[in-house]
Formats: sequence, C-alpha cells, structure tokens
Amino acid sequence: MEQSYLSSSWYRVSSLKLRLRSHARIHRAIFRGQLWYVLQDRTSGRFHRFTPETWFIISLLDGRRTIQEIWDMACAQLEDKVMTQDEVIQLLGQLHTTDVLFGDVPPDIGELADRGKKQRDRKLMMSFINPLALRFGLIDPDKFLQATLPLIRPLFSWVGALGFCLLFGYALVLAGVHWRALTKDVTDRVLSAENLILLLIAFPMIKAVHELGHAYAVKRWGGAVHEIGVMLLVFMPVPYVDASDSLAFQNKWHRAIVGGAGILVEIVLAALALIVWVNAEPGLVRAFAFNVMLIGGVSTLVFNGNPLLKFDGYYVLSDIIEIPNLASRANAYLGYLVQRYAFRIRSATSPVTASGEAGWLFFYGFAAFFYRLTITAAIVTFVSRQFFIVGTLIALWAVILMLGVPVAKGMWFLLVNPALRHNRGRAFGVVAGTIAALAVALFLVPLPHSTIAQGIVWLPGNGIVNVGADGVVKEILAAPDSEVAQGIPLVRLEDPLLTAKVELLTIRVRELKARLAKQDIADEANSLIVKEELRLAEADLALAADRQKSLTVRSQASGTFILPGATDLVGRFLHRGETVGYVAEFDHPLIRVVVPEDEADLVRSHTRDVSVRLVGDMWRAVPATMIREVPALSDSLPSAALSTVGGGTISLDPTDPKQRRVVANLLHLDLRLDEDRTIPRIGSRVYVRFSYGAEPLVGRLYRGVRQVFLRVFQI
Repeated sequence: MEQSYLSSSWYRVSSLKLRLRSHARIHRAIFRGQLWYVLQDRTSGRFHRFTPETWFIISLLDGRRTIQEIWDMACAQLEDKVMTQDEVIQLLGQLHTTDVLFGDVPPDIGELADRGKKQRDRKLMMSFINPLALRFGLIDPDKFLQATLPLIRPLFSWVGALGFCLLFGYALVLAGVHWRALTKDVTDRVLSAENLILLLIAFPMIKAVHELGHAYAVKRWGGAVHEIGVMLLVFMPVPYVDASDSLAFQNKWHRAIVGGAGILVEIVLAALALIVWVNAEPGLVRAFAFNVMLIGGVSTLVFNGNPLLKFDGYYVLSDIIEIPNLASRANAYLGYLVQRYAFRIRSATSPVTASGEAGWLFFYGFAAFFYRLTITAAIVTFVSRQFFIVGTLIALWAVILMLGVPVAKGMWFLLVNPALRHNRGRAFGVVAGTIAALAVALFLVPLPHSTIAQGIVWLPGNGIVNVGADGVVKEILAAPDSEVAQGIPLVRLEDPLLTAKVELLTIRVRELKARLAKQDIADEANSLIVKEELRLAEADLALAADRQKSLTVRSQASGTFILPGATDLVGRFLHRGETVGYVAEFDHPLIRVVVPEDEADLVRSHTRDVSVRLVGDMWRAVPATMIREVPALSDSLPSAALSTVGGGTISLDPTDPKQRRVVANLLHLDLRLDEDRTIPRIGSRVYVRFSYGAEPLVGRLYRGVRQVFLRVFQI
C-alpha cells in the first residue's frame, strides 16, 4: 500500500501552502448522473473537470494548510478513494500550469510571462494550422450585450418558442408548395457571377446575426462574452464570439440552447427570406432572399448543425448526451483501445467515466474523422474548380494535418513512449502486420468485380403496334393474347371522311381521263393542263388509298398479340402513330438495360459474362448476351420504372417538365437471354450483372480517382 500511495518527490511539495487565485471559479455539474466539479479560469476562458475526490483536495487549498496536512485530511476522509501522492503532485502541476494557483512560494514572473507568451503563440499557431478556419479576436462586447439584453430577453421564452414553431411550420409549407421553383437550375443560379457577389455580401451579415444569437443566449442565463472576432472560413471573413462561459451553466438544456442559438437564428432568417422570396417580384431583393435561404439551409445541414464538425451542432450534442470534450475523448478512447487490446499496455487508462459513454465515444471517433475527410474533400473540390493551384495547396495542407500529423505522432509514440518499454516489439509487430494486411488486401487479393444495373423487358421497334392513320376503331380482327404471324391484320379503323375523299378523288381521276381522251390533238396547251391535273389527282388518290389501307393495322412481327384495354377499344378515336398494342415473343424476350456513364467503359471493354435476374424469379440468374449498343450516350430512360420515381435508382432531372430526362448520361444496351424463358409481361423490371472477373481493390480505386479528376477538373 505504501509503495502505491507514497512518492519519492513528495518532500518537494509537502510544506507548500497554496490556494486558488481569485479569477478561478468552481461550478458543480451533473454528467450522466455523476457529480463533477468544473474549474473555470475566467482570464483564459478555459475549463477543467475534476472528480469529487480531486475536488476535495482542491477545496482544502486555502493558503493556510500545507499540502501534507491536506493529504492527511483526505486520507482520513476518503480512505481507499484518496489520491496517491504522485496524483496530487500531478494535480498541483496541472493547476500551476494553468495559472490558477497562488502560494507562499514567490512566483517566477519570467516563467509566467513566458508561459503566457507560449499560450498566445500556441493559440495563434492553432489558427493557422486549420486550413479552413483562421481566427482573429477583436473586441470585448460584454457591456453592449448587457445593455441591449432587455430587448432580446422576450425571445427566450415560451412565447418566443411558439412564434418560432409557427414561423418554421409556415416556411415548411411554403417550401413544399414552391419546391420545384426553388430547386430549378439551382447550381447555375448559385454559381453565376452576379449571385456570387450577393452570396459574399449575405454570408458575413447572416453569420454576424448568428453569433449574436449565441452571445445573447449566454447573457440570458448570466454568462459573460469577452471576445468577438473574425474567422476566415475558406478565406471568407465570418464573425465569431467566445461563448465558452456557457460551460459553467449547470442546466444542460441551457448549455444546449446556447450552442443551438445560432442555428435557430439562421432558421428564422431563412424562413423570413422564403416569405420574401415568394412574395417579391424578380429582382435584387428576391435574389438576396434566395441567398439568405441557401446560406441558412446549407450551412445548418453541412456545417453548423452537424455534430460531426466542431461547430454548433457538436456542442449541442455534447451537452444533451452529457459528454464534455466529446471529440478529444473520442480520439483518446480509440487510442486507448489500440493501446490496451492491440499493444497490450496494461497501464492504459480509459477516458470513459460513466456507463453509456463507450458507445458514443467509439461511434463519434470514427464518424467525425470520415465526415471531416468528406467535407474537406468537398471544399477542396469546390475551390479547385475555380482556383486549381489554391485548391491543390489546401488539399496538401489538409492531407498533412489530417493524415500526416497523426501518423507522425503515432510513430513517435511507438519509438519513445515509456509505456511501451515492455511491449514495443509487439506494438511494432501489430503495426507492421496491419500495414502488410492492408497492402495485401489492396494490391494482391483479387476480389469479384461487377456492375449491377437495372433494365426492363423491351420490345424491338417492329413489336410495337402503331396506328397508321387517324380513325375510329371499328373492329378487332385478331383475338387478344393469341399467336399471330407477320402481316396478319390486327385492328381495323374507319374514317368516313377519308372514304368519301377516296371516292371523290376516284371520280375526279375518271373525269380527267375522259376529258383527256376527248381533247383535240391540235390543242396541245389544253392537253398539257389536263395531263398535269390528272397527275396531281392520281397522286392524291394514291396517298388517300395508302392512308385508307393503313386503317387496317397489321402485325410487323410474329408473337403474342397484346391488346391493353381491348374491351373499351372499339369506338375509340386514335391518332396516327398512337400505340394500340404489342406483338411480343415471351419465349425470346429482349432486355433493354441502362448503365451509368461512369461504368460505360468497363461494361464495353471488360465484361466477361452477363447475367439477368427477373423480378418474380430473383433466385435464378439467367445468362445473357449483349446484342446491340446504342451508339451515343443518352439522357433519356426507356421506361419511367427505372427512375427513382418509379422505384428505380436513376435520378431524373427536376427541370424536365416531362420527367423523362435524367441528370447524368446513360449507356443503353440490348441483351438477349441465352435460355428460353417465359416473361410474364412487357415492361417488367430486371436486374443485370456485368461481371469483369476478379481484380484487386487498387485498380478500382485508381479508376474511381481518375474519373473524379476527369469529371471535376476536365484533365
């Protein structure tokens, strides 16, 4: 017991008489049902969380008792829960480092000044380390906020909450009604030169009001705001305020409201802007309102409202689930798992302090990392489209900070950390084995590679029965669902006007022939006129006769005659070209499949075999053969069933009024099944697999990156 509780360095601190400085404040807080004490340094704005056992030691630091007396009292009071002497020394060092201790030992002024300078330099360096956000503090707004708080206080009430809900609900209804107009050509509208100017003007203004929301929320519950400044977010000036004083609030919902106040402000601004946009005439005001909606929506979903980035949503989530320092503790927890279970470091300490925290920390550590990678890649891509060199530099900066620095820290840990003195060989083995396994998986292990596409049971052009002339259906000549041969009459239409026209033209031709026969040979001029009239009349008669013949619709192929709505067809008027039915070969169906443009080259050049699964018989894969390819890529679908509206996977262009044009071009292919299969109906969905054999993952990754560069940067 003495060996674990006593320290050989205890004599250095045992006689000191220390107390907390006047700028240090202690707050009680409940996190996940456990009592904690939060020390607030009001000069630096930093907070430190301590357990009740640690707080017992700190609370006895009154400047009169020695450290030895305090530890003896703690041993008597806490018994086996008391801190060891090494832990007490570490605690005193932590408090001394944060400049909250004052005692009978004269402070080293040079040390304090040097420490303060290092802290300022570190804060400035952290601003420049983040390639997407540089911070510069400007003024202390606390007095202004306190003076104007009575004007804002009514908003932080049940009346304000009710008004917000009503406004938000009304805005949702308006957005639903005008959704098509809101989203029409949205990319072109946003990236136009005129709109970018409005966007640059609106963004800092909205963010200024956003930050005031945080500031007033802090003041509403008795906090202080001592810093307001400018942050360069992707090199755009954006105001910010230091609302860290809210961490001292004991009510977690008050802390959450402070964190979410900016989000609520942006939602209100976006809702008001939507109302203006709906009612305003086209012009500058309407365009500005559209940008306010865009900023309030996109920034809330992607940045401020998303808890995976350390913006407003992060602090709201952290307060609601009662896990302070969620991001840093999540990273520490992942590090602990590696040290404890991979490196087998028995002394590794888990940052988990309450039940239920482990799951949150594990999930958040992974999710936040991958989301930061995704959002950074999106920002780099966006910037690179306009400024390629700048985007490349940002990308390199981000790669170094998000991947290079963690790897360097990990290597340093492996090389010099004393916790690995008995397990360093195992740690290097685990790391080397993991790298080797990843390399083998990426470069050597061949994995099945294929593309899954959707298609429909398709009819060739001669299988579609179209009407050749306008007319009323008089008679169905072939029984529906019967087998017909090519050339068999299927449906007969009638056009009384066309019949009368044929009779009149026939009489006209006879008349002109009679006149021509009686024409005097010497009257050559009149003979030529009659001959020309006869030629025109015969041409009209031939055309009318062909149209009359077209009233009898004949089969252009052999197969089963499908006649939808046969019972109601007789008596209906049909226009020329209108589809009346189909002649299909159900035993030898044609499959029309569409492939996204990104996969077109693979399908064309690397396909080894094709298989089809029919809806209704998904358990059986039927081999198929590609028989035809539409030469050019198309932006149309063969059937609406393949779109997201019809249950498919292909997104339609929202600007197309007919809802047939797709967002990205498609490759159309025709397949023929290698086995005789009976298809239940034309137009039914099929799933097609184009298999390319086995290939390591690195080849697919290379193609994916190459396609991104080709599509985004046109290089």
